[in-house]
Order: sequence, then structure tokens, then C-alpha cells
Amino acid sequence: MNSLPEPLLLETLLTGTRPLDPSIRPVDVTGPMLTPPPRRARVAVAGASGFIGTALCPLLAERFEVVALTRSPARARTPDANGLVHWRQCDLFRASELSAALADIDYAVYLVHSLAPSSRLTQARPRDMDLVLADNFAHAATSNRLKQIVFVSGVMPESFRVSPLLWSQREVEMVLGSRGTPVTALRASLVMGPGGTGPGLLLELVRRLPVLLLPPAASSSTRPIALRDLVRAILHCLGQPERFRGAFDIGGAEVLSYEAMLRETAAALGLRRRFIQVPMLPIGLASLTARAVSGAPAAMVGAIVESLPQDTQMRDNPLQRAIEPDALGFRAALEASLDPRTRRLLPSPRARIREQDRERMRAQSLVRSIQRAILPPGQDAAWLAGNYFRWLGHCCWPLVRSQVADNGDVEVWSRLPRLKLLALRRMATESTPERQIYAIAGGLLARTVAGAGDGHARFEFQTLLDGRYTMTAIHDYAPALPWSLYILTQAQAHRLVMHRYQSRLARLAR
Repeated sequence: MNSLPEPLLLETLLTGTRPLDPSIRPVDVTGPMLTPPPRRARVAVAGASGFIGTALCPLLAERFEVVALTRSPARARTPDANGLVHWRQCDLFRASELSAALADIDYAVYLVHSLAPSSRLTQARPRDMDLVLADNFAHAATSNRLKQIVFVSGVMPESFRVSPLLWSQREVEMVLGSRGTPVTALRASLVMGPGGTGPGLLLELVRRLPVLLLPPAASSSTRPIALRDLVRAILHCLGQPERFRGAFDIGGAEVLSYEAMLRETAAALGLRRRFIQVPMLPIGLASLTARAVSGAPAAMVGAIVESLPQDTQMRDNPLQRAIEPDALGFRAALEASLDPRTRRLLPSPRARIREQDRERMRAQSLVRSIQRAILPPGQDAAWLAGNYFRWLGHCCWPLVRSQVADNGDVEVWSRLPRLKLLALRRMATESTPERQIYAIAGGLLARTVAGAGDGHARFEFQTLLDGRYTMTAIHDYAPALPWSLYILTQAQAHRLVMHRYQSRLARLAR
């Protein structure tokens, strides 16, 4: 027996459809619709495991989705304490990997520097590595249409003399902005915070030396800034590229000389120290002393010591006015950086993973070699690569010869006996007129690294800033020779060859 009422049954037979039962009340769909909450803006922090990034990321996570980029596998494997920061291992020297890491990112904070080692052997100046990294980041930011890059730079001195460290930071500013992404450069002086190399040098010098010799430059004035206030400045300008595009000088509550900072540090530690003015103190001697006292890497100490004794005059700007009312003075910033029990600088956030990273670099035994050269006018990276590989056979005659195939692949052979030393495969899909990439695919001098993907070891030629700078680089190369033998032979030969090629390019440019 059919359950439909007789009128509805008749309509069903005539139309072939089953009508709605009028006893069934329709659902009201005119009320408010539930919509998903809008996606929060996503921020990538490059160099997130440093002392600035460690302080910044938790506060960023209160307003943004945070992707923390680090080259350290040990740090990437360590989950965030509250789960709000997503850690991702990313090698910024690999352009393709970096571009993938910045997918769906809206803004970026760039805290990268190359003063710390990234390979077991590095044949490169930190400022040259910084240029390569900055250009890779600028390319990736442009291809992913990032809206803003915030970069922590250094305040420029009043004098015409600019230290290599400060000039390197100025170059990075230019390169980051060279691809069209708006850049906000926060130019800070000495940053006072836990794990900072600058405050660490001050503390160790005062702690270990009963008598401190002060050159005339120690009377130079600057405006140190607390880590807390630097983080406030980043948070204030991030997400506002239209309002904060360009360079902004930022500092703390006080203008102090370096001598005054040393005296304040002695007072904070409760130590009596004698300060003696001397007519001159060579930078090399000061760097050597600071390195012996602090135990920090020579390149890092030398760069910092060389950049400190210079007068800096901050330019007024809206960002400085925004953070100035609540900015900490030097003594308060120093106290916040100290362990209250031991009166020592609180450890660097990297300290707990640094040894793991060193062990990994030692086990892999990889090489990074980067040189800056002058590109002849009108040429590009494609010309540079072809010119180099063809010249290589002439440079090393009669020991080796080079072969360049029609598709760009390269082989380097010894003449007597006839052995294939290196095989390089041109990565056509990743190469552009500004960047030529060759995977080191084999040969007697190349060792295969377990777990390394295709193109892991590579030779790159890179031009940037419209050809103003040209970089030749070997990344992640694993030599087949025993390490000590490689250091004495092949590494020295490569250094000599690249020096000769730099000279050749300089002659061609003239």
C-alpha cells in the first residue's frame, strides 16, 4: 500500500516525479551563513634560529602564521614549544629549494648572515656568500610575489670609512630590493640580547682583562638597541610596505661611547677595571685579543671589531619615533641579557644544536667555494660559464683538458694518464641568462653523498645587480680524495685557478 496521500499519488503518476509532502516543513535558509575565518597572513623568517629570530618568532605567531626557515637539520627536527611556529629546513644557497619554501608566503623577515660556517671547508669571504644568499632570496621573493621583506641591517657611520661588515650589509640591502619586492631595512647599531656576539665581546673583555687599552676610536658614539626594542620595530613595520619602504635608523634610549659601554659593563658585573687611553691600537691586534678572550670564530670577531669604533648619527624617522618612548637604556638591556645567578650572558639559542651541526658538517665533509669577479660589459652568466670551461683547459695545460658538449655538459680529463676527473651536467631547466647551474655528476675527484638529491653538488655562475657583481661558486662538493690530502692539493689548486680567472676577467673588462 502506497504511503502517499491520494492527491500526491495522482500527481506522481501523471508527472513521474515525487512531490514534496506539504506536511514536511522546509528548512529556513535565509538566516546568517557560517563563513570560515579569513586566512592569517603568512610570514617566513629566514635565519630564525639566531638570537633575533628566536625572540621574534613567538611574538610574530600572535599575529601571523609563521614559517621559520633554518639551514640546521637539528633545529628543523625540534618542534616548537607551543606549536605555533612551523620550522622548515631550507638551504638558502639552493635557489629552487628556497623558491619552494616561500610558496604562499606574504611577508618575510631576513636575518641571515654568513659569519658562521656552513660547510667543513669554506673558500669564500662572508660578504660574497651574503650576496649569493640575498640574490637567491630576492629571486624567490619575486617569483612568489611577496609583499615585503624586512631586513635587519647596520647603521651607517658619519665618516667616509665604512667597514667591510657594514658595506656588506649595505650591499645586501641593494640586492634584496633589486628584483622589485619592497624592502624595509632596519639599520641598527649594537643589538643587546641573549646570545648576541656584540654584547658577548663586551662582557668577556671586561670580565677577563683587568686593564683595557682604549684607542681614540673608543670615544666614538653610537646608539645600542635592546633586542626587545628591535623586535618591536620589526612588528611595527611588518605588513606595511607602503608606509615603511626604504632604510630606517633605529636605536635605544641612549647615545653612548664605546668606552662608556665598557665602563657600564664593568659596573653591571661588579668589577673594578682600569681603562687606559692609547694613541693607537691596530685593528688586527684588537681582533686577535677579542678572539682569544671570547673564543668566537676569527671571521666573526674581526668583522665586528672592525665595525665598532665609528661615530653613528641616526636620522629621524617615524619608526624610531614609534619605539623610542618605551626603549630601554644600555644598562637595562645588558641586565636583561644576563643570567641573574651567574652574571654571564644568557646562552645563544643556537648553542644546544651547534655541536650537532658541526658533527654533521664534519661527517659530510663538503666544500663551498665562492669568488666575486668583474664581468666584461655586455656579457651574462651563460657567456661566463662557457668562457670559463673553455679557458680551464688552457689554464691547466698540459695537465688537464676540458670538453664542452653541444648541450653544455662539461668533462674535465687528465692528459697523462687519460682519466675523467669531473663530469658536470648543465641543468637547462634551472639555468637562465643570469644563472647557469651545472650538477657535479661524477668523475674520479667527486664523491657521491648518500641521501643527496640530483644536483646537490653543483657549480654555479651568477650575475646580480644588472651585472655589477658576478659570482662563481661551488656548492656542496664532496671531494673523493682523503680530506687532509684534498686540503693540501686540490683545494689549493682550485683557489689558484679561480684567482687566475678573476684576473683574466678583470683584463677583459678593461
